[in-house]
Amino acid sequence: MEIKVIRDGKTIVFQGKEEEALLDQLRDQGVYISAACGGGGRCGKCRVQMTKGATEPGEEDVKCLGQEELEAGWRLACTAYPREDCTLVIASADESQFEVVAGSSEEEIRSVKTESGYDIAIDIGTTTIAMELVGRSQGQPLHTVTSINHQRAYGADVISRIQASNEGEKEALQESICRDLYEGIRRLLEESGAQPELVGKIAIAGNTTMGHLLMGYSCETLGVYPFTPVNIDTITATFEEMFASQIKEHGETALKLNAQVTLLPGITTYVGADISAGMLACDFDRMESPCLLIDLGTNGEMALGSKDGILVTSTAAGPAFEGGNISWGMGSVPGAICGVSVQEGTAQVETIGDQPPVGLCGTGVIETAYELVKEELVDETGMLEEDYFEEGFPLADTKQGETIVFTQKDVREIQLAKSAVRAGIETLLLRSGIGYKDVGQVFLAGGFGYRVDLKKAVGIGMLPEELEGKTTAVGNSSLSGARRYLTEGDAAKRLRQIIASSDEVELSSDKDFNQFYTEYMFFE
Repeated sequence: MEIKVIRDGKTIVFQGKEEEALLDQLRDQGVYISAACGGGGRCGKCRVQMTKGATEPGEEDVKCLGQEELEAGWRLACTAYPREDCTLVIASADESQFEVVAGSSEEEIRSVKTESGYDIAIDIGTTTIAMELVGRSQGQPLHTVTSINHQRAYGADVISRIQASNEGEKEALQESICRDLYEGIRRLLEESGAQPELVGKIAIAGNTTMGHLLMGYSCETLGVYPFTPVNIDTITATFEEMFASQIKEHGETALKLNAQVTLLPGITTYVGADISAGMLACDFDRMESPCLLIDLGTNGEMALGSKDGILVTSTAAGPAFEGGNISWGMGSVPGAICGVSVQEGTAQVETIGDQPPVGLCGTGVIETAYELVKEELVDETGMLEEDYFEEGFPLADTKQGETIVFTQKDVREIQLAKSAVRAGIETLLLRSGIGYKDVGQVFLAGGFGYRVDLKKAVGIGMLPEELEGKTTAVGNSSLSGARRYLTEGDAAKRLRQIIASSDEVELSSDKDFNQFYTEYMFFE
């Protein structure tokens, strides 16, 4: 059959396969759609409008879509198996414009020509990728590029990716991240004008699952107790070894670097190299008094300690902070609602880029929850006022006339996420035997942490009020750590020392964590 895909005024046509879901076929064609649940028919994010050749609605379609939408041909791409020629319209925002927190400004490109050599620092996040071209003489970033991690089409969080890998998508996931990195490095060099032959080293930080998917390791032991990784030590390879598939695909025009690629070491399965790199960037091993690093993304990883020892942990916060599992949730793309105020039952919203509203990103989720609690439209147990319980609280209308709402389910999602983070903090403090007053600094890392309104995060009980004045947003600490690994002579030794002095607090069976988790589920 012939499948025609229309998105943002552009059309592609390809030959379809009866036995394959539309979502998988779109992935194969390089058409990216976010699928927060990994294609399980639960999140509703992969919906497309079949204007011709619509399939019969399935059980998942009926659960996720309204009757009017079904009649208009809307279907979930993950459960639609076309049997005839069809035309699809994809209305979801293109997450290639995802706002990613990184580092340097465009003006710094000018100094590239004065450098005799370069290195590249990379952070692989579950949602996004950031990389910097670093000048070897000064050790400063010269240019930055960012992108979406297209593995997001296989699920919004690491658990979904692990499951996808174990169900036969291991090679596809490896190919996806290698392609993203290869194209990012190409962009970095082309945009900056740097000569490829002058690149010497590439350092990559990321969580353990991202490292396994990049290296093509099995993820079978990551998702089951005792959660054993294949390899979280320092891993090295040549550029040609790492990107052999992309080099072969591009033939004579392929990018070829005489560079060594290093994956930085992690601490445990769920406290990976992104956190060890973050602690390096924040000088944990040089701190006299305890400091706290909180990295908020699709997981809530945190570290508490100083040069005398560090405790680390990871909380299953879920993807709510990056728009996952939220009814109108999405990444930080133009048009995503990022700021909310509610007065007398009416919402006023701000969007990324001041574009017409298209959905709700992570900071918008926090702001909405805070405002609804402040206005007593959500009570301390998380119950939405009766008027909004069934349909949700209206925030704004899209250009198409649809109403973006915040539902009772969304309130529950943010309750689960914020209580997991707060309970993790409280458990680390308890295990360390210290109080709020003993914490010298709090580093809030990650794109979400960089943008979040601290007052509102404290206001819903996600962060302790006592630490608000000590908290600094540090942006992408994983990327900063990878850069320091490249530019500071003793960084590799320091990183090994940080890892050796770190002990994990396992929360899943911790009775104090479970008690805190229940306690902080409520809105204060």
